[in-house]
Amino acid sequence: MDILESLDLISELTAKHKRILSELKGITEKPKEEFTPGLKIRAGNLTVAAARLEEQIAEARKSGDAIEPAAIESGDGTRPDGHKGGASTKGALTVNEGARQWAHAAASQLVKAARDHGVKAVAAGSFDAPGMMRVGMVPMPVNPARLLDLLVDRQPIAGNEFEFLRQTVRTDAAAAVVDGDTKPTSTYTVTSIQDRARIYAHLSQAIPERVLQDHADIADFLNFEMSRGVLDALEADVVSGAAAQENVVGIVNTSGVGTTAFAVSIPNTLRKAYTASQVAKEAPTAWALNPADAENLDLLQTADGEYVIDGGAFQNIFKNLPVVVSTSVPSGKALLADWRMARLFVRQDLVLDFDRSGTLFTKNQVIARAEGRFGFALLRPSAFRVISTA
Repeated sequence: MDILESLDLISELTAKHKRILSELKGITEKPKEEFTPGLKIRAGNLTVAAARLEEQIAEARKSGDAIEPAAIESGDGTRPDGHKGGASTKGALTVNEGARQWAHAAASQLVKAARDHGVKAVAAGSFDAPGMMRVGMVPMPVNPARLLDLLVDRQPIAGNEFEFLRQTVRTDAAAAVVDGDTKPTSTYTVTSIQDRARIYAHLSQAIPERVLQDHADIADFLNFEMSRGVLDALEADVVSGAAAQENVVGIVNTSGVGTTAFAVSIPNTLRKAYTASQVAKEAPTAWALNPADAENLDLLQTADGEYVIDGGAFQNIFKNLPVVVSTSVPSGKALLADWRMARLFVRQDLVLDFDRSGTLFTKNQVIARAEGRFGFALLRPSAFRVISTA
């Protein structure tokens, strides 16, 4: 490559670099509250593109000779140091020195600003799915959207293993006692349970990098879909996860959980389940139904063709407790529980990672991975009731 070709190439690369840095500057100047996950991904892509151009400029410089500072200016005559270019060649920079100084000076400032906003490059980057799994004692939503919303006790853990106490016996013996007599003894037995966090994760299909670069909202789309997929899988196992497998053990497979058999109709059965919880001295906080059973309840009619749901009967059955309709509940089953007696352990909240290494790099593709690490425990199984609706 002769000097003219080298200058033309550097000029072209410089123009591209300027456009990228200009867009990155516009993103990083936004207030943090406007810095969405989509913008983070876009800024990460721009950071990677800027780094690539630096490498290409470095390659091009090997074929060039000394050029004037104006050849490496940002396009408006201003160098990173703020000085205007001129015709003088005094102190001229070589292609090697000039391209490197300009690229690094300009890019490093913008990349630092991007990192201040939490940007990580998509080349091997990730970002946390914001607010997906709050920890601590969280209030139950007035209208919970999914079964996981009912799990108000969420405890962060520092390692893979955790321990909790499960109440297995609850016998009250309190009574009035005559002076001097021995007081009765109540029995509250707890058992120490050791368990570990489980990994819940999945991958996306390979995505052309241009899609991430051209559509800033694709990151929000992937975040929503892949996070939902992980939470759906976790939620299904919270209900039905089998023992001795690589998942959390679910409610229906935990010893000590109450059961209510089907009795005549779904409304009759649900009401009997509530009575059973009262007799067990439990205070349920919410119901969980399969969509098919929820539909059957909504479509129940009297002999006169009136929909039962229009009357006050359902209020007597559900006791004004929240009802979550979820496919995580198996068809033919329903749950009634004091959900405060369950605990969700969070080792790693949901994280969305992007990778482009290996063969993906040769194809200019990116794969996303959503992953979280969770554990689940029933602190008092008797507070949970599995109901047969058929």
